[in-house]
Amino acid sequence: MAKTIGAYVNVALADYDESMKDHLVELLKESLREQERSTEYILEDSWEITENRRKLYKNKDGALETLNEETDEDKLSLETRDSRVILEVMTVSLTAKVGDIL
Repeated sequence: MAKTIGAYVNVALADYDESMKDHLVELLKESLREQERSTEYILEDSWEITENRRKLYKNKDGALETLNEETDEDKLSLETRDSRVILEVMTVSLTAKVGDIL
């Protein structure tokens, strides 16, 4: 039975370019290959790369959360909005199908 595995990484938008993307994809592939068990294998022709530009902010606990600009920005007071740390990132996601070794 085939299943899908995946991994992702966030990179500051200011540091992101095509060579960074290529490097990240190779690192993600290597990481996913190392995680697979001896009873499963990655279908090498099934890799899918997704890029998603978004904004993250640090909440009051210091954790990063997604900022939904259409709704969240309107709910925040100007004072709160100005005091938050907002990061523009590119999220690079990689998925692949995994099959059982016969």
